[in-house]
Amino acid sequence: MNRGQKTEGRRQRTEDRGQKTEVRYLALSFIIILLVFLAHSSDAYSFTTANEFLAHVKGEKGCATQQCHQQFMKGVKKFEHDPASSGECGSCHNAEAYPNRFGLELNQSVSCTACHKKVEQEIQTNQFVHGPIKNGDCTSCHDPHGSDTPFILKKPYSQLCSTCHSLKGLYAGSFIHKPVEDGNCGICHAPHSSNYKSRLRDIGANLCLSCHEDIMSGMTKEYVHAPLIKNGCIDCHDPHSGNDKSRLKSASNRICFNCHEEKKTEMDHYTKKHKPAFEGQCTSCHSPHFSERKYLLTGEIDTLCYTCHKDNSVWKKRQFQHGPVMQGNCAACHNSHGSDNAFILRLPFPYKFYTAYEKGKYSLCFLCHKEALVTTGKTLTITNFRNGDVNLHWLHVNQEKGRTCRACHDIHASDIEYHLRDEFIFGTSSIPINYSKTVTGGSCAPGCHKERRYDRVKVVENNN
Repeated sequence: MNRGQKTEGRRQRTEDRGQKTEVRYLALSFIIILLVFLAHSSDAYSFTTANEFLAHVKGEKGCATQQCHQQFMKGVKKFEHDPASSGECGSCHNAEAYPNRFGLELNQSVSCTACHKKVEQEIQTNQFVHGPIKNGDCTSCHDPHGSDTPFILKKPYSQLCSTCHSLKGLYAGSFIHKPVEDGNCGICHAPHSSNYKSRLRDIGANLCLSCHEDIMSGMTKEYVHAPLIKNGCIDCHDPHSGNDKSRLKSASNRICFNCHEEKKTEMDHYTKKHKPAFEGQCTSCHSPHFSERKYLLTGEIDTLCYTCHKDNSVWKKRQFQHGPVMQGNCAACHNSHGSDNAFILRLPFPYKFYTAYEKGKYSLCFLCHKEALVTTGKTLTITNFRNGDVNLHWLHVNQEKGRTCRACHDIHASDIEYHLRDEFIFGTSSIPINYSKTVTGGSCAPGCHKERRYDRVKVVENNN
């Protein structure tokens, strides 16, 4: 092979390589153009002039056909937007709106409210308007052509709302409110506008009662918990999630004290604690919602007390009952939250068998009874328990070994008149009283002394 032939061969190979490089370049350019086209295919018909749009829609065929805009054809989506499914594309896309994108009004609410008059009225009259609505961006939530989600939403509420709102905190608790769990934000929050903060659909308890009908009947009761009337359920319950079944905002043994702090302070200072109250078990006696009884009590006072103090319910079966027991009002003598006195009594009353009278030691009894019973030595009117004019109450209490009221009287109930005891406890012994009544007096023969008699008409001389 001569030199000329070798040179021609090299030139031919160079041309071949150049042609291959050009083909690769053209192919790569085509791919890039195709990718760009696909990436911006949604803008394929973003005409810049009204004439371009009118030229495009000229003819009798609808916009959605097998050849064009197939994704908007009738039957493709479960929920269809009526103008799109009926081929009335021009109701939203119009030449006058160009050069705006797709021939749409920049403020979409102008187009949308042309049909949705109710929504227009709402957003004009309501105080709180959803951001996208206020900005005229209806399609941030709704697909204007059709969707597989009700209300032609682009996604279910659970996914849609989280595109703007951070919902992580709503699911923080172990117990999630059913609408939250199901992603039904729209049950409580109006998606467009509302006159209530957070765009709630109703105010206070009304919103909760739309589902919790069992609570509704109680709202007509005489006493309704103040927070329930003022702010609704959310003062105590988290509407989204919580760490207990009721989704309380605070621990159940603390939540009442968020408002009733003075009760907590009061109970902390008592030396004698009533366990349910001190431990924050308020709902063992009080209803957190409503009641027919004062202080939102869930039952009659004595019924509530006997729920725990079961053995004491026998008092209601006895013939002679102390007034408060007869009335079922244990709280007349006992402070149900706590006290500095024995047996959580409201005022001092001596516990020891021998307690001579001193001012203030018997204050509880004198809430109802006259103090003169134990301060007046002689009387014909204050008491019938006397020997002639000698007041025997005064005699028993006003001495060095003064006997307390409970030495002779059962302070709750008895089967003996004047709710007298049939026996009393002294140390470890049980001593009978052996009381006997007469027309004008009576007698007793307890184990601690010989029989003693008294008579209001004819004075009895008792031998020591």
